[in-house]
Amino acid sequence: MKRTILHTIETGGPGGAESVLLALASGIDNEQFRSIVLLPYMGWLGGKLQERGVPVFVARSRGWYDLRLLKALVRLVREEKVDLIHSHLPDQNFYACLVGSLTGTKTIVTYHGSPDAGGSGSFRSAIKLRVVRSSADGVVAVSDYLKKSLMDLGFEANQIERIYNGVDLRRFSDSPSGRLRAEFNYHNGIKLIGMVANLRESKGYEFFIRAARKVADSMPNARFFSIGAVDSAIGREMRDLVESVSLQDRFFFLGFRTDVPEILNDLDIFVLSSVSEGFSLATVEAMAAEKPVIVTRSGGPLEIVDDGRTGCLIPPADSDALAGKICELLASPERAAALARMARTEVMRMFSLERMIGDYERLYEGVLNGT
Repeated sequence: MKRTILHTIETGGPGGAESVLLALASGIDNEQFRSIVLLPYMGWLGGKLQERGVPVFVARSRGWYDLRLLKALVRLVREEKVDLIHSHLPDQNFYACLVGSLTGTKTIVTYHGSPDAGGSGSFRSAIKLRVVRSSADGVVAVSDYLKKSLMDLGFEANQIERIYNGVDLRRFSDSPSGRLRAEFNYHNGIKLIGMVANLRESKGYEFFIRAARKVADSMPNARFFSIGAVDSAIGREMRDLVESVSLQDRFFFLGFRTDVPEILNDLDIFVLSSVSEGFSLATVEAMAAEKPVIVTRSGGPLEIVDDGRTGCLIPPADSDALAGKICELLASPERAAALARMARTEVMRMFSLERMIGDYERLYEGVLNGT
C-alpha cells in the first residue's frame, strides 16, 4: 500500500533546499510513496512541481508562530491521510513537528544550514529547536559539518542522519555550451569565471568582486558573472562595489536563471566565495558539469572538494587567495582540466541524485516501520 509523504518548506525558491525538495517529491519511488507538497506560495518551486505532476497546496505564514498555518497543516494531514511529513528549513521544521505531535504523524526534518541560535531571535530559535529535538522522528543534516553544528545546539548524535544532497548528472553533461558566450558576444579567448549563488550576506560576494579586480589587473581577458536571485539591499551594495572598483564592463549580475547547466558549461572556472555554507549544491553542479572549482573552507564545501584533487580550497573572506588561485588555474589549463575530470568522477561516486533519493527512501521506510 502506498504511503503519502507531505513535503513542505518555508520558501518557494529558487535555491538549493528547494531543488532538493523538488527532486525528492518528484523522484521517489511512486509505487511505494505518494508525494504531495505544501508551500507558502506557488513561485518557482510550485510551478516546477506542477510541471512534474506533483499536487501542490498553498498556506501562507505571517509570523514565526502562525495558528492559521498550523491549522492548515493539520487539516491537510487529515484530509490527505498523510503518513509522514518531511519538512525543510528551520521554521517549517518547527511547524511540521508541532503538527506531527498534534496528529500522531511521523515527522522527518532536514536542515540545510545551521539554525541561528544567537542574535535578536535567540528566544524564538531556542523554542523552535526544543520542539524539533523533542518530537522529530528523524533529523537530517546535509553535511557532517552541519551535523556537528546541530549537536552543538543540543541534538544527540544518534538523532541525526547525514544525507548529502545530490544532482542529476545527465542534466549537466547533456547541456549545450555556447549560450553565455553568444549572449555577450565573447570569443573563446575570453575567460569566464562565475559563481552560482543567490546574492545574500553569507555568500561573501564582496570577496569575489575584490578578487575579480585583482585578476583583471593581470588578465584583462577575464570576465566575471554572478548567477542567482538578488536581495535588493545587498544587491545595491554589491553593484556599488563593482562600480567603485571599475569593473562595470567585466563583472555582471545575471540574476536568477533557468539555464544554469548551459551557463556552467561555458565557464572556465567556478568559484564559491561563501563565508558560511551548510553544503553547496551549486559546487556539486559545477563539478558535475566538469568544471574546475575554487571554493572556500566555509563548512560543507570541505566535504565536497578534496583540495588539489577534485578542486581547490581557499580560506573564506580572502580575496587575495581567491584571485591567486583563479590566476593559477587560468595559467594552467591542463591542471584545471585534470581537476575538473576528477571532480565529475567524485560527483558520480558521492553526490548523485540516485544516491540521495535512495538514502531518503531508506529513511522514510525506517521511520514509517519504526526501525
